[in-house]
Amino acid sequence: MATIKDVAKLAGVGLGTASRVINQSGYVSEATKKKVEDAIAELGYVPNETARAFVTQDNRIVALFLPSIHHAFFSELAYFIEDELDKNDYKMMLCNSSNQIEKELSYINMLKQNKVSGIIGISYNQIEKEINNSMPIVLVDRHIGEIPYVSSDNYAGGEMAFQVLRDSGCKQVAYIGTYTKTILTEVEKRKKGFENAAKESGLDYTLYLEEDPIKDQTVFLNQFLTKHKNVDGVFVENDLMALELVQLALEKNIKVPEELSVIGYDGIQRYGALRPKLSTIRQPVEVMGRSLVDLLIKRINGFSVTPAIHPVDYLKGETTR
Repeated sequence: MATIKDVAKLAGVGLGTASRVINQSGYVSEATKKKVEDAIAELGYVPNETARAFVTQDNRIVALFLPSIHHAFFSELAYFIEDELDKNDYKMMLCNSSNQIEKELSYINMLKQNKVSGIIGISYNQIEKEINNSMPIVLVDRHIGEIPYVSSDNYAGGEMAFQVLRDSGCKQVAYIGTYTKTILTEVEKRKKGFENAAKESGLDYTLYLEEDPIKDQTVFLNQFLTKHKNVDGVFVENDLMALELVQLALEKNIKVPEELSVIGYDGIQRYGALRPKLSTIRQPVEVMGRSLVDLLIKRINGFSVTPAIHPVDYLKGETTR
């Protein structure tokens, strides 16, 4: 999809000049106007009211909506996003959405009304009809059309977790997580990487899944421990779920990691109060936060950007052999 920057480049004029022609505001010579109009026709550029507003107004306020500020990974990500925005002379407006689509839509409407310059979003709701590729929006772990997103390498993380469990001597492994029927996210690749690695190795594996959101996580995890007593190595979709699994296992007198090795995903083991110290696949949260801001500012300024996927690493804790 052509952008106003593409129009300006083809016409050989500045972004401001192209904007004045498109918005019919300010003086532009007839010759220059024709160049811009010809470029618009050649590129098939279709301006809309929202896109016009983005070009002409930047109030230097960015909205961040995320499911829960109480989640350790989300709160740390928000810290680095705010820090990077501040370095670029932007302010952050935080929306703790609690997965409520109404809250997310209210911030999207603020963007449409030019009350914020752009949005960084972590959403598991169906917001596809409310946003489009012309808007300065960057998502986390989420695919919606050609809207750019930032993610860790979830597939490689799944492969890595399996390899750690296999190399530590586990014979029966499992992946515990969630799935959605309508939302496509990068998180799904954690399972896929783990599953494919297990298939290639020939090791017995189990996929233990429940549709998101899980109604009762404690019941869900207890049922796993009851039904799959033969499993001696588990990769869990996120750290918080993994930590609860460890606690429930210990309550059932299952020795961790001697009888059950557990690996999470996120990298919140730096929080010293959490015991035992969880083995985890760490997302590069600082890199991701700063990358989100970089992509968004480029979008605000009319540049085309592509998704950014960042490498993960394994942090050994006390829950693997």
